[in-house]
Amino acid sequence: MASTNLLRQNESTHKAVMAALKPNERLPYIVGRRLNETELGKRLGMGWTRIGARPALHQLIKHRLELRGQEHLPDRSFILVCNHRTWFDLYATTIAFWPLYEKVPYLYCPVRSTYYYERPLGAVLNIAASGNAMYPPIFRDDRGPVLNRLAVESCTRLLNWSPRTIIGIHPEGTRNPSEDPYTLLPAKPGVGYIAHDSRAPVIPAFVAGLPKKFGTIARDRFRAGAEPVRVWLGPPVALDDLLDAPADKPTAHAIADRSMDAVRALAEQDRAYMASRG
Repeated sequence: MASTNLLRQNESTHKAVMAALKPNERLPYIVGRRLNETELGKRLGMGWTRIGARPALHQLIKHRLELRGQEHLPDRSFILVCNHRTWFDLYATTIAFWPLYEKVPYLYCPVRSTYYYERPLGAVLNIAASGNAMYPPIFRDDRGPVLNRLAVESCTRLLNWSPRTIIGIHPEGTRNPSEDPYTLLPAKPGVGYIAHDSRAPVIPAFVAGLPKKFGTIARDRFRAGAEPVRVWLGPPVALDDLLDAPADKPTAHAIADRSMDAVRALAEQDRAYMASRG
Protein backbone atom coordinates (compact mmCIF):
# COMPACT_ATOMS: atom_id res chain seq x y z
CA MET A 1 0.00 0.00 0.00
CA ALA A 2 1.39 3.42 -0.92
CA SER A 3 2.01 5.79 1.94
CA THR A 4 -0.35 8.43 0.56
CA ASN A 5 -3.14 5.85 0.50
CA LEU A 6 -2.53 5.12 4.17
CA LEU A 7 -3.03 8.78 5.02
CA ARG A 8 -6.22 8.90 2.96
CA GLN A 9 -7.45 5.75 4.67
CA ASN A 10 -6.75 7.42 8.01
CA GLU A 11 -8.36 10.76 7.17
CA SER A 12 -11.64 10.20 9.02
CA THR A 13 -9.76 8.99 12.10
CA HIS A 14 -7.42 11.98 11.85
CA LYS A 15 -10.32 14.43 11.84
CA ALA A 16 -11.94 12.75 14.83
CA VAL A 17 -8.68 12.84 16.80
CA MET A 18 -7.98 16.48 15.90
CA ALA A 19 -11.44 17.49 17.06
CA ALA A 20 -10.79 15.94 20.49
CA LEU A 21 -7.23 17.15 21.00
CA LYS A 22 -6.27 20.20 23.04
CA PRO A 23 -4.44 22.97 21.11
CA ASN A 24 -1.05 22.06 22.60
CA GLU A 25 -1.49 18.40 21.56
CA ARG A 26 -2.28 18.99 17.90
CA LEU A 27 1.16 19.80 16.49
CA PRO A 28 2.89 16.79 18.14
CA TYR A 29 0.11 14.55 16.84
CA ILE A 30 0.36 15.95 13.29
CA VAL A 31 4.15 15.51 13.29
CA GLY A 32 3.77 11.99 14.67
CA ARG A 33 1.23 11.06 12.03
CA ARG A 34 3.45 12.32 9.20
CA LEU A 35 6.53 10.55 10.54
CA ASN A 36 4.74 7.29 11.29
CA GLU A 37 2.08 6.88 8.63
CA THR A 38 4.06 7.68 5.50
CA GLU A 39 6.82 5.60 3.95
CA LEU A 40 9.21 8.56 3.74
CA GLY A 41 8.45 9.72 7.28
CA LYS A 42 8.96 6.29 8.78
CA ARG A 43 12.20 5.76 6.89
CA LEU A 44 13.47 9.09 8.18
CA GLY A 45 12.39 8.36 11.74
CA MET A 46 13.86 4.87 11.85
CA GLY A 47 16.96 6.06 10.01
CA TRP A 48 17.56 8.57 12.80
CA THR A 49 16.94 5.86 15.39
CA ARG A 50 19.52 3.64 13.71
CA ILE A 51 22.28 6.24 13.47
CA GLY A 52 21.43 8.67 16.28
CA ALA A 53 19.21 7.31 19.06
CA ARG A 54 20.09 3.61 19.14
CA PRO A 55 23.92 3.58 19.15
CA ALA A 56 24.40 5.08 22.63
CA LEU A 57 22.60 2.30 24.49
CA HIS A 58 23.89 -0.30 22.04
CA GLN A 59 27.51 0.62 22.78
CA LEU A 60 26.87 0.38 26.51
CA ILE A 61 25.24 -3.06 26.58
CA LYS A 62 26.37 -4.91 23.45
CA HIS A 63 29.23 -6.71 25.23
CA ARG A 64 26.83 -8.27 27.75
CA LEU A 65 23.67 -8.60 25.66
CA GLU A 66 22.28 -12.12 25.32
CA LEU A 67 19.41 -13.03 22.99
CA ARG A 68 17.47 -16.28 23.00
CA GLY A 69 14.44 -17.29 20.96
CA GLN A 70 15.18 -15.31 17.81
CA GLU A 71 13.81 -18.23 15.78
CA HIS A 72 10.33 -17.15 16.91
CA LEU A 73 10.46 -13.83 15.02
CA PRO A 74 7.90 -13.99 12.19
CA ASP A 75 8.61 -12.84 8.64
CA ARG A 76 5.68 -10.44 8.79
CA SER A 77 4.40 -7.62 10.97
CA PHE A 78 3.74 -8.52 14.60
CA ILE A 79 2.96 -7.28 18.10
CA LEU A 80 5.83 -7.45 20.59
CA VAL A 81 4.75 -7.66 24.25
CA CYS A 82 7.43 -7.05 26.87
CA ASN A 83 7.75 -6.61 30.62
CA HIS A 84 8.37 -3.08 31.84
CA ARG A 85 10.76 -2.20 34.69
CA THR A 86 12.93 0.51 33.09
CA TRP A 87 12.75 3.19 30.40
CA PHE A 88 15.02 1.02 28.25
CA ASP A 89 13.26 -2.37 28.05
CA LEU A 90 11.98 -2.09 24.48
CA TYR A 91 15.21 -0.37 23.42
CA ALA A 92 17.28 -3.33 24.63
CA THR A 93 14.87 -5.86 23.17
CA THR A 94 14.92 -4.33 19.71
CA ILE A 95 18.68 -3.70 19.86
CA ALA A 96 19.09 -7.44 20.46
CA PHE A 97 17.20 -8.58 17.37
CA TRP A 98 17.57 -5.54 15.08
CA PRO A 99 20.72 -6.96 13.36
CA LEU A 100 18.70 -9.99 12.24
CA TYR A 101 16.68 -7.84 9.83
CA GLU A 102 17.90 -7.09 6.32
CA LYS A 103 15.81 -3.91 6.33
CA VAL A 104 15.26 -1.65 9.33
CA PRO A 105 11.98 -2.64 11.03
CA TYR A 106 9.25 -0.04 11.43
CA LEU A 107 8.85 0.21 15.19
CA TYR A 108 5.83 1.79 16.88
CA CYS A 109 5.39 2.07 20.64
CA PRO A 110 1.99 3.37 21.78
CA VAL A 111 2.64 5.74 24.69
CA ARG A 112 0.66 7.70 27.24
CA SER A 113 0.00 11.18 25.91
CA THR A 114 0.64 12.92 29.24
CA TYR A 115 4.25 13.86 28.54
CA TYR A 116 5.16 13.11 24.93
CA TYR A 117 2.11 14.72 23.34
CA GLU A 118 1.14 17.40 25.86
CA ARG A 119 4.48 19.07 26.60
CA PRO A 120 6.87 20.64 24.04
CA LEU A 121 9.92 19.05 25.68
CA GLY A 122 8.25 15.66 25.58
CA ALA A 123 7.49 16.02 21.88
CA VAL A 124 11.12 16.95 21.16
CA LEU A 125 12.37 14.04 23.28
CA ASN A 126 10.09 11.66 21.38
CA ILE A 127 11.83 12.60 18.13
CA ALA A 128 15.33 12.73 19.61
CA ALA A 129 15.13 9.44 21.49
CA SER A 130 13.05 7.34 19.11
CA GLY A 131 12.51 9.10 15.79
CA ASN A 132 8.94 9.68 17.05
CA ALA A 133 8.35 5.93 17.28
CA MET A 134 6.37 6.51 20.49
CA TYR A 135 3.12 6.57 18.55
CA PRO A 136 0.13 6.56 18.60
CA PRO A 137 -0.67 8.44 21.83
CA ILE A 138 -2.82 6.75 24.48
CA PHE A 139 -5.07 8.92 26.64
CA ARG A 140 -5.89 8.30 30.31
CA ASP A 141 -8.43 11.12 30.77
CA ASP A 142 -12.12 11.20 29.91
CA ARG A 143 -11.29 11.25 26.18
CA GLY A 144 -9.72 7.81 26.46
CA PRO A 145 -12.71 5.66 25.42
CA VAL A 146 -12.96 7.45 22.07
CA LEU A 147 -9.35 8.34 21.29
CA ASN A 148 -7.91 5.01 22.38
CA ARG A 149 -10.36 3.17 20.15
CA LEU A 150 -8.99 5.27 17.30
CA ALA A 151 -5.43 4.42 18.42
CA VAL A 152 -6.30 0.73 18.13
CA GLU A 153 -7.54 1.38 14.60
CA SER A 154 -4.27 3.13 13.79
CA CYS A 155 -2.20 0.21 15.10
CA THR A 156 -4.26 -2.23 13.07
CA ARG A 157 -3.74 -0.18 9.91
CA LEU A 158 0.00 0.00 10.55
CA LEU A 159 0.25 -3.77 11.10
CA ASN A 160 -1.56 -4.34 7.80
CA TRP A 161 0.38 -1.60 5.98
CA SER A 162 3.90 -3.02 6.00
CA PRO A 163 5.43 -6.43 6.79
CA ARG A 164 8.21 -4.48 8.56
CA THR A 165 5.84 -3.10 11.23
CA ILE A 166 6.43 -4.00 14.88
CA ILE A 167 4.03 -2.67 17.51
CA GLY A 168 5.90 -2.74 20.82
CA ILE A 169 3.67 -2.79 23.89
CA HIS A 170 4.12 -3.10 27.64
CA PRO A 171 0.94 -4.94 28.72
CA GLU A 172 1.55 -3.89 32.34
CA GLY A 173 0.72 -0.34 31.23
CA THR A 174 3.24 1.32 33.52
CA ARG A 175 6.74 0.73 34.84
CA ASN A 176 6.84 -1.92 37.54
CA PRO A 177 8.38 -0.48 40.75
CA SER A 178 9.19 -3.91 42.20
CA GLU A 179 12.85 -4.69 42.78
CA ASP A 180 12.11 -8.32 41.92
CA PRO A 181 12.45 -8.68 38.12
CA TYR A 182 10.20 -11.75 38.17
CA THR A 183 7.23 -10.01 39.78
CA LEU A 184 5.03 -8.67 36.99
CA LEU A 185 1.97 -6.44 37.13
CA PRO A 186 -1.47 -7.49 35.78
CA ALA A 187 -2.02 -6.82 32.09
CA LYS A 188 -4.11 -3.98 30.72
CA PRO A 189 -6.52 -4.85 27.87
CA GLY A 190 -5.03 -2.56 25.19
CA VAL A 191 -2.90 -5.23 23.52
CA GLY A 192 -5.96 -7.47 23.42
CA TYR A 193 -7.94 -4.98 21.35
CA ILE A 194 -5.06 -4.53 18.89
CA ALA A 195 -4.44 -8.28 18.56
CA HIS A 196 -8.12 -9.01 18.03
CA ASP A 197 -8.56 -6.27 15.45
CA SER A 198 -5.38 -6.97 13.49
CA ARG A 199 -5.01 -10.77 13.83
CA ALA A 200 -1.26 -10.11 13.90
CA PRO A 201 0.88 -12.61 15.82
CA VAL A 202 1.78 -11.67 19.39
CA ILE A 203 5.41 -12.40 20.29
CA PRO A 204 6.22 -12.34 24.01
CA ALA A 205 9.53 -10.95 25.28
CA PHE A 206 11.20 -10.79 28.67
CA VAL A 207 14.21 -8.56 29.35
CA ALA A 208 16.26 -8.44 32.54
CA GLY A 209 19.61 -7.14 33.72
CA LEU A 210 18.98 -3.48 32.92
CA PRO A 211 19.45 -0.93 35.72
CA LYS A 212 16.71 1.67 36.00
CA LYS A 213 19.08 4.63 35.57
CA PHE A 214 21.07 5.42 32.42
CA GLY A 215 24.05 6.48 34.54
CA THR A 216 24.20 3.03 36.11
CA ILE A 217 24.06 1.40 32.68
CA ALA A 218 27.00 3.60 31.61
CA ARG A 219 28.95 2.70 34.75
CA ASP A 220 28.32 -1.02 34.23
CA ARG A 221 29.90 -0.75 30.77
CA PHE A 222 33.25 -0.53 32.49
CA ARG A 223 32.56 -2.72 35.53
CA ALA A 224 33.90 -6.26 35.49
CA GLY A 225 31.28 -8.89 36.28
CA ALA A 226 28.26 -6.69 35.46
CA GLU A 227 25.02 -8.61 35.17
CA PRO A 228 24.28 -9.70 31.58
CA VAL A 229 21.32 -8.13 29.81
CA ARG A 230 19.09 -11.05 28.84
CA VAL A 231 16.44 -10.86 26.14
CA TRP A 232 14.13 -13.84 25.74
CA LEU A 233 11.65 -14.20 22.87
CA GLY A 234 8.90 -16.80 22.90
CA PRO A 235 6.72 -18.41 20.24
CA PRO A 236 3.55 -16.63 19.10
CA VAL A 237 0.89 -16.65 21.78
CA ALA A 238 -1.87 -19.15 20.96
CA LEU A 239 -4.94 -16.96 20.50
CA ASP A 240 -7.07 -18.64 17.83
CA ASP A 241 -9.96 -19.38 20.20
CA LEU A 242 -10.00 -15.82 21.51
CA LEU A 243 -9.73 -14.23 18.08
CA ASP A 244 -12.98 -16.00 17.19
CA ALA A 245 -14.67 -14.61 20.32
CA PRO A 246 -16.65 -11.32 20.32
CA ALA A 247 -14.58 -8.14 20.09
CA ASP A 248 -15.42 -6.92 23.58
CA LYS A 249 -13.64 -6.00 26.81
CA PRO A 250 -13.66 -9.53 28.34
CA THR A 251 -12.03 -10.89 25.18
CA ALA A 252 -9.42 -8.11 25.17
CA HIS A 253 -8.62 -8.84 28.82
CA ALA A 254 -8.34 -12.56 28.09
CA ILE A 255 -5.91 -11.94 25.20
CA ALA A 256 -3.85 -9.55 27.32
CA ASP A 257 -3.76 -12.00 30.25
CA ARG A 258 -2.67 -14.88 28.02
CA SER A 259 0.02 -12.70 26.45
CA MET A 260 1.25 -11.71 29.91
CA ASP A 261 1.29 -15.37 30.95
CA ALA A 262 3.65 -16.01 28.03
CA VAL A 263 5.93 -13.22 29.29
CA ARG A 264 5.83 -14.79 32.77
CA ALA A 265 6.85 -18.15 31.29
CA LEU A 266 9.92 -16.48 29.77
CA ALA A 267 10.64 -14.85 33.12
CA GLU A 268 10.72 -18.30 34.72
CA GLN A 269 13.13 -19.49 32.02
CA ASP A 270 15.38 -16.57 32.90
CA ARG A 271 15.09 -17.31 36.63
CA ALA A 272 16.21 -20.90 36.00
CA TYR A 273 19.02 -19.73 33.74
CA MET A 274 20.37 -17.28 36.30
CA ALA A 275 20.14 -19.91 39.06
CA SER A 276 22.17 -22.30 36.91
CA ARG A 277 24.92 -19.67 36.63
CA GLY A 278 25.29 -19.71 40.38
